[in-house]
Amino acid sequence: MKKISFVLAVALVLMASGAAFADMVEGTVASVDLAGKALQVTKTDAATGATEEVSISVSDTTTYAGEVTALAEVIEGDAVKIEAEKDAATGNWVAKSVDVAAAAE
Repeated sequence: MKKISFVLAVALVLMASGAAFADMVEGTVASVDLAGKALQVTKTDAATGATEEVSISVSDTTTYAGEVTALAEVIEGDAVKIEAEKDAATGNWVAKSVDVAAAAE
């Protein structure tokens, strides 16, 4: 019983501290906001099949891969895979990495 209580206590502390939860967001870039350091990504929800738009911020520690090396190189219509963390306290998504796929020829 003490183990369960300890695990629950740790979980509550992490939730209260705003611990981040990582997720992979795949979709198409709807817009890029260079001044606001953010991307709008259109993706399909795997569970419902619904199309939704997600706002993802980038930070100075965000890494870039594939066809880009910086946010300024990402353009509307790019296919992206973004590893992002959702801050439990604020609900905001922050990109850890942005991978832009090469355009199909």
